Amino acid sequence: MTDSQPGPSKPATDRGKQPGGPVRALWAGSGSSRRIVLIVSAACLCVAAAGVTVAVLSSPGSPAGHIAAGSSPAAKATQPQAGQPAAPAASSPAVAGAKVTSNGVAKSALRWPPRLNNQIQRWREGPGGSYLASVTSQMGAAMQAAGVKQYGAMRMTCTTVASEVRAAQAGPPIPDAAMQRLYAKALAGLSSAAADCRQAISEHPEGDEDLEIHLNHALLDQARLEFAAASKKLYRATAEISS
Repeated sequence: MTDSQPGPSKPATDRGKQPGGPVRALWAGSGSSRRIVLIVSAACLCVAAAGVTVAVLSSPGSPAGHIAAGSSPAAKATQPQAGQPAAPAASSPAVAGAKVTSNGVAKSALRWPPRLNNQIQRWREGPGGSYLASVTSQMGAAMQAAGVKQYGAMRMTCTTVASEVRAAQAGPPIPDAAMQRLYAKALAGLSSAAADCRQAISEHPEGDEDLEIHLNHALLDQARLEFAAASKKLYRATAEISS
């Protein structure tokens, strides 16, 4: 079964517009700058988790398909079938349904012993924290694109996710061993999800200006599930650091 949309319309993702590049947090500035960056990083975790929920709920569910893309930026990649209810929007971030502490972090999030306070702070304000912010931001952007069926944008962002994950894996480990183990698993899951995402979405020229987007829905669904599982691990491993 195929997803197609006739006519000279084009998905909102044309080739000249793509998601912003990696977001590099500037951790080494003044105290107020650090606080702002930490707030942004925590917000990104919430946005990413919300995007994962939307994307998983809006999964196409058919084995393969293609989308004809034209020139109109307002075109929808796919159209819901008649009588089919719209997928519900995410009502809350990853902490939905979980008991939350006074600072908004779910009780399931890992915490480090007080003796590591200084080491964690240095990690957060150094390259490790910067890589974490970039991974979180790009993961959220990819899953938001999936939620609104902007598959061209999703594919490009998945490429960026893979690059940011490699940088984070090569960066300094979190000083707490339990957090680092879960963080490493989350990064590995994101790497797999990004690879499946890029394989599931392909673009082919059609005429002089048009693109046709082909989807492998089975592989795309697998990527969505991998993103969802990895986002939960990432939240548990780093939410306390980002809060």
